[in-house]
Amino acid sequence: MTAAALQMPADTPDRLLWTAGIAAGATLPHWPTLPIWVPGLLCLSIAWRLGGAIFGWPLPQTLARIVLAILAFGAVLFQYQTINGLAAGTALLIVMVALKYLESRTARDQLVLIIIAYFLLFASLLVDRGVLMVLYLLGFVWFTTVGLLQLGRHGPLLGNRDMARQAARLLLQALPIMLILFLLFPRLPGPLWGIPGANMSGRSGLSDSMSPGDITELGLSDAVAFRVDFYDRTPGPDQLYWRGPVLSVFNGRTWSTDGPGMRPGMTELVEYRGEPIDYRVMLEPHDRRWVFALDMPAQWSDGRDIRMENHYQLVRTRRPIRSLFDYEVTSYPDYSTRETLNERVREYYLRLPADGNPESRALAERWRAQSSSEREIIAKALDIFRTEQFFYTLTPPALGANPADEFLFQTREGFCEHYSSAFTVLMRAAGIPARVVTGYQGGELNPLGEYYIIYQSNAHAWTEVWLEDEGWIRVDPTAAVAPDRISSGLSGRLSSEQARGGALAGIPWLRQAVLAWDAAHTYWNAWVIGYGPELQRALLEALGISRPHWTKLVTLAAGAMLIISALLTLYLSWSYRRIGARDRSAALFRQFVRKLERARVAPRATGEGPLDYGSRAAATLPDCAEEIDAITRTYLQLRYEPDDGRTALATLKRLVRAFKPAPVT
Repeated sequence: MTAAALQMPADTPDRLLWTAGIAAGATLPHWPTLPIWVPGLLCLSIAWRLGGAIFGWPLPQTLARIVLAILAFGAVLFQYQTINGLAAGTALLIVMVALKYLESRTARDQLVLIIIAYFLLFASLLVDRGVLMVLYLLGFVWFTTVGLLQLGRHGPLLGNRDMARQAARLLLQALPIMLILFLLFPRLPGPLWGIPGANMSGRSGLSDSMSPGDITELGLSDAVAFRVDFYDRTPGPDQLYWRGPVLSVFNGRTWSTDGPGMRPGMTELVEYRGEPIDYRVMLEPHDRRWVFALDMPAQWSDGRDIRMENHYQLVRTRRPIRSLFDYEVTSYPDYSTRETLNERVREYYLRLPADGNPESRALAERWRAQSSSEREIIAKALDIFRTEQFFYTLTPPALGANPADEFLFQTREGFCEHYSSAFTVLMRAAGIPARVVTGYQGGELNPLGEYYIIYQSNAHAWTEVWLEDEGWIRVDPTAAVAPDRISSGLSGRLSSEQARGGALAGIPWLRQAVLAWDAAHTYWNAWVIGYGPELQRALLEALGISRPHWTKLVTLAAGAMLIISALLTLYLSWSYRRIGARDRSAALFRQFVRKLERARVAPRATGEGPLDYGSRAAATLPDCAEEIDAITRTYLQLRYEPDDGRTALATLKRLVRAFKPAPVT
């Protein structure tokens, strides 16, 4: 399209509708992350501009558009307090699209909007990189390319079916280059996508504190916390304790962590027994540094980024987990810790508020006076849960100022945090160092992928007590009152309630569909989103390329792209030459050019389009300008528009035969 054609008015309703569809569809993936006024402004601008084209509504003049742009810029700045960053930058760009559409009148304006639309589409990968988003982007890139072919030409729009085929051919021709770049371009350590997805919010899961009811809320969540692929053997359900934040500070109601304290050589304090379990964890983003592992981890991948803190919990040292995090761990379910506590640390794990929970304290003191060992005290505490009427429920009554007393002696209904909190209070009151450990327990096997899914509803809390000559040992009071919760690895048997997956349990085919989708999502994350240096190295070594350095990768990628491009160029040249040889319209136009050359019009320059050549010939032969223009436009119609009845070809043949220009004198 020439510069003059780009400036010609192109504000017909059909062209504006194409542009509106592209602008709305390209911005749609960003809408959930934007304040409501931003997509509202876009919709208002589209409606206003279409109303002007269809119903003749008055459009804002230049001064009004300038004022509107200043107000919109100020609104973005006020909303985000900056114009930098993913959220603010995206909002500003969509505001610009809205205002640009409102003033669009020429083909150039529409092409600018299409270019911005391509940018916004690929920027959507910074918001969400799931399978559905990628499928949407692929489909809409094709739709946008159809619009580009339609709006990038002068004249009436062509049939959408023909343009859709042409757009599909263009994208398929680009596919080999895309695959080469994806497979061979040197990968950075960690995921390629360094910016967290917007869908991370609301999935934070466990917290660094725990009050009655906190984990109960997670027990109702179907969100995935992480997935685990066991390599050699799978532990039993009662061994699936995924260690998370350790809470050791108690204010009478809330347990909280004292923060991760790094202490080298923590694994040296653990006695690992039995057979190890090797597995891979695919952790969903949760905006924390916690890395979950099966109790008790001994080795793990990426040692520079993952460390064990002084509560035997794995943490990420560099930055919070804001994108899918993939790592490998070796754990031993059979273990014991040989950690010694000095007097100061011992007192720390015995600390309770000065007052509160008097009945629990009195009971623990009686046990202490009547028992000959700490093991006996632990057994008495567990016997209460086993022998008396306690209920495991997702809807426990609210607790007041003395939660341990009210739970143990009044309500006797609670979730795992109620049991672990009350048990830990009893242990500390009896003089046994104790702390609460939060994490996840159990998981659901997906038979389609042979991996485990750990949901937020698998969130769990248990207690660790410290015994002389034994170190820290796990005691799970929930197992005493609801053993099915541990043996099943699910949310347990909850009377008169609907546990996780209950809505799908009665519809087997629907549950299978959910698991199939999760398997597809998992493989997508593992092989596409998680395609990093290790996977790339394994692929290239399988192809016989050993020790692929980044220079070798760049050379391979460049060479493969050159070969692909050369082959594609040869194919297209052969195709167009074959088409041109049998194209009667091209032969007639060459005959027309020869007649002009005999009339002393300068030969057609290389790369000179028919329209430009016709304009130059008409300027040279003004007496034949109308005939030249008719022949040129008829030829262009034949080249770029369907001629089902072959009437245009007959017209071109008649015009060329009748064309007899007089030589320039």
